[in-house]
Amino acid sequence: MKDIRLENHGKISIIVAIYNIEKYLEECIKSIIEQSYENLQIILVDDGSTDKSKEICNQYEKIDNRIQVIHKENGGLSSARNEGLKLANGEYISFVDGDDYLFPTFYEDLYNLINKYEADISECQFLRINENDIKKAKEIIEEYNNSLNLTEEVYDNNKALNLLYGARLNPYVKKVVVWNKLYKKEILQGISFPIGKLHEDEYTTFRILDKCKKIVSTNKCLHGYIQTNNSIMRREIKAKRVEDNLDAYIQGSKYFENEGKKDIEMKCRRRYLENCIELAGKVQNSSNTNKNELIKSIHELFLENYEKYIEKIKANCTSKDENEIIESIIVDAYRNLKETNKCIGSYWPSLESIINREL
Repeated sequence: MKDIRLENHGKISIIVAIYNIEKYLEECIKSIIEQSYENLQIILVDDGSTDKSKEICNQYEKIDNRIQVIHKENGGLSSARNEGLKLANGEYISFVDGDDYLFPTFYEDLYNLINKYEADISECQFLRINENDIKKAKEIIEEYNNSLNLTEEVYDNNKALNLLYGARLNPYVKKVVVWNKLYKKEILQGISFPIGKLHEDEYTTFRILDKCKKIVSTNKCLHGYIQTNNSIMRREIKAKRVEDNLDAYIQGSKYFENEGKKDIEMKCRRRYLENCIELAGKVQNSSNTNKNELIKSIHELFLENYEKYIEKIKANCTSKDENEIIESIIVDAYRNLKETNKCIGSYWPSLESIINREL
């Protein structure tokens, strides 16, 4: 139910990163300005678009006085988000990609959750929606929610990080992405997105979660992640995407090592190795002409960091049983990678079993 005292609610600054997405942008902006929660600052950051995205932003700035537009030279998603943060004056922050769809109560529900539990972050479930179904996104999400037994879960930073790097893959995307969350502004102090890097969320989310005292999560879907026809094709996977994806885990491992959080460090390093295997499989199934070269590079990174990981286990694990359990997961994964260099396909079921095994 919509709270009638919206004028007394804190302002939410929404940072919308936009680059050449004219096909989806209007639906995204409409889903924001039609939110049941009205105390919004809507910052549209046009990151040097060369299509009609710039004109669409200017058009909606004239329609809704809550909208502010930034036009800047192309600098990437991190640059766009960082520019938006400079302008944000709300007590709460939200990040949106310009091809997202927000359910009408996205901000009302997340705001109520963050205040109900006095949390630093609230987050929701999301659904992947094909671009052909954008007009039906609201109905699709409603149907999904009607089938749920709605739940709310509250946890601290340690549990959040364990979920992020835990043995099960399913919660990972929900935990790592920034666009299904509402943040108290102060929790983002000192945080910036890495310029020139892909997989921006992997570089930043672990730092944000580690600062939190309390996070609240609902299984209610409030966000539509628009799956474009281009994004679901077997397209080429760039070497930089692989490099940055893996580097984010290395940076996380170093961060937790410096913080003295050995348990989280070990899980982050394990996820790095698992990700090597998954990426190798994606490359194998891609349209890359250089797939053998790229898989070889991933394999070499796996071997290098596998040795470091085992050394860390031996140095940090006092329990022989725990040592054997953790090492067996990586040994099994390593053998499969070494023997197949394909990783997904006939191998994937065994890998999934390894990854999902509880430590």
